[in-house]
Amino acid sequence: MGYRIRGMKPSDVVAVVRIANQSFLETARISSLMGRRFAQRMKESRECLFVAESDDGEVVGFVVGSCEGERATIGWIAVHPKHQGKGIGGMLLGAVESRAREKGIYVVETGTPFARKFYKKYGYRCVEIHRSMLLELVGKGISIPEGLGIRVVILDDLDWVMDFIGDEEEWLRFLDAYFSAYGRDAEKAIAVSSEELVGVAIGETNEVCSELVKLSYLFVRDEEKAMDVLSCLVYVTSTRGCRWFGVELPVKGITEGELESRGWEDARFPFFWTKYRMRKELPLGPK
Repeated sequence: MGYRIRGMKPSDVVAVVRIANQSFLETARISSLMGRRFAQRMKESRECLFVAESDDGEVVGFVVGSCEGERATIGWIAVHPKHQGKGIGGMLLGAVESRAREKGIYVVETGTPFARKFYKKYGYRCVEIHRSMLLELVGKGISIPEGLGIRVVILDDLDWVMDFIGDEEEWLRFLDAYFSAYGRDAEKAIAVSSEELVGVAIGETNEVCSELVKLSYLFVRDEEKAMDVLSCLVYVTSTRGCRWFGVELPVKGITEGELESRGWEDARFPFFWTKYRMRKELPLGPK
């Protein structure tokens, strides 16, 4: 059976969503998410949207890319499981790469949690790692660090939190995280103190898995106290009966090594993962 690449059309929506359902490990497989993204991208620009089609007209794969500035980007690429291993993924990558070169762009990038081997096969290399760490809360003794107290930050507390944070830009980052979590996670915004206020932290429940809470904000004046404040938020999460706590690095005052020494592991869940940024430099000149 032969395959060809063509531009994506609005009528491809069912095929694209069904391929995503059956191919992606991560949350792009969820119909409501992929369907909305499909519609958004079709409205914005179609120049780097392609599907792979079999000789009998069946859509068996797709790629959603973009060409902006000095870089092209691969957003999503997938091939139906029945047609994998036949070079279709490489054909789809090639379509975006060719479009990039037509526009004078010679760098293509993507971020992936699980497909590094695939991209390396086609000449991509890892240039950056966005590490996410995960702590299993069940089967461990989770306690408040000695000498510290925890208080849930309610709306009326925001004035003294602002005084503690001080810097306006930092305060606005706090507010963004606080009100993002406020509707369903108000109890996961905490202030940690000893004789005086040590820090504030906010956790937010994962949209896909309610058993996972991730750190969305942490502020301390003394970075040596960052791990203690994080541990307090982990404790609060444990008291709610949640199973996992996640952190996306970098976080000031918290290192990957310190987390590993306390039992944290690299995150590899379909709904919370370490992302690898892959890059390919295209050859200059005519195709």
